[in-house]
Amino acid sequence: MKSIIESFGHANFDDIAVQTAHEYITYGALKTRVENLALWLVNKGIQSVAIHAQNSLDWVMIDLACQHGNIVFTPVPLFFTPAQFQRVVSSVKPDMLFSQQAASYGQPISCEMVYLSACRLSYAALLQLPIGTSKVTYTSGSTGEPKGVCLSTKSQLNVALSLVETIGIARPRHLCLLPLPTLLENIAGIYAPLLAGGTVILVNDEERGFAGSKLVNAQRLLSCISVYLPNSLILVPELLQVLISAAKQGWQPPVSLQFIAVGGSKVAPALISEARRFKLPVYQGYGLSECCSVVSLCRATDDTKSAGRLLPHIQARLEKGELVVTGNTFLGYLEDPKSWYQNEVKTGDLASLTGNALYIEGRSKNMIINSFGRNISPEWIEAQLLGTGLFYQAVVIGESKPFCTALLVPVSDTLSEGEITAQVEKINSSLPDYAQIKCPIILAQLMDSEQGLYTENMRPRRVQIEQFFKDDIEKVYSQYHA
Repeated sequence: MKSIIESFGHANFDDIAVQTAHEYITYGALKTRVENLALWLVNKGIQSVAIHAQNSLDWVMIDLACQHGNIVFTPVPLFFTPAQFQRVVSSVKPDMLFSQQAASYGQPISCEMVYLSACRLSYAALLQLPIGTSKVTYTSGSTGEPKGVCLSTKSQLNVALSLVETIGIARPRHLCLLPLPTLLENIAGIYAPLLAGGTVILVNDEERGFAGSKLVNAQRLLSCISVYLPNSLILVPELLQVLISAAKQGWQPPVSLQFIAVGGSKVAPALISEARRFKLPVYQGYGLSECCSVVSLCRATDDTKSAGRLLPHIQARLEKGELVVTGNTFLGYLEDPKSWYQNEVKTGDLASLTGNALYIEGRSKNMIINSFGRNISPEWIEAQLLGTGLFYQAVVIGESKPFCTALLVPVSDTLSEGEITAQVEKINSSLPDYAQIKCPIILAQLMDSEQGLYTENMRPRRVQIEQFFKDDIEKVYSQYHA
């Protein structure tokens, strides 16, 4: 299977492939440097590489070099705790670790082709993983325990090529806002633009207003978008809310924007419509790491209630309401041989299919059964709450309880309790009585991955959230019964 750099077909060697705040590199220079780095790694006998660093040209070069040299590549998210980091390293057993900091263990080694620090590591046991593994992408999982998803080069290219065809922007300028260990940004933000002959724009955390996984300076984020004039972006719903809020206050999205993909969790149709009114060309999609990220994506003419149409290389069916995907599955989980070489993925998502259009209705394991025996999908209500544009986050609670409540994070601290109550009541009027929200809990701070309350893709970890806010939740139900 060809690597990405062997598949360049829409760019001249003098075109800019990657741009940062301080430098750029052409396709010809990128190909040469990647090939030289791949040869250096192979000559050193490297079979497994891990990287623990911010978005940078070095990050992209190491990724592409490992793929070209048939070396296993593992990106480690920066927000992982030290314990999670150690768990990843002990599992994937990298011969070489690239990082922003000087190596604190292992044998330091000089690699003049990159600016990142490098060290050699050795292990008593051999790395055991499915044959054909090119990349191990880690999800923090619902329990916070990192889980290594093994992907082939072919599966990654399948998704990237399908995205080039589906999005249809010739030579796009793509600005990477999400961390590159996020598989969606890695595949759709690096591989797809390069295969389309475009330019990938990389800015570090500080330049785009981030500290770790948190957005701490929205103005810097907006400035990046305004300065670099991208054609495409990838956002999680929280960042979409930031752009909409800014547009309401007078920020003008650049006319260069043609495609904004929003992934990570379900987005309310009302929020998509609102974004488009402010000239934010937002399109929802659906995917999971076990299918190498993207499974479906909306086009301009698709129903905004859907998660779009299945990508050309994907097939799917429903099994007792659960979405089952074939056509581009992962090789298996690291350290779990029983999971290796499956030809389908049972997603755990409740869905419906209308022709090739996919509608996601919620997670089967998230289903709430209240004390009256009613089944409630929390995502259904959360989408409506988020669709008001008033909340960054909404998490519905109600398992074995007589009614549902919700943890809400308003987009502005100027929102009064009366305004919030009025919006919740408006939503309640469209819901059956058993799904209506009572006594919502208003939070002043975002729930995030560093607290262990959200995944890196900004999906709520419901068990951890309920435990973290246990006292507040119990207070709601005890007061209601008083």
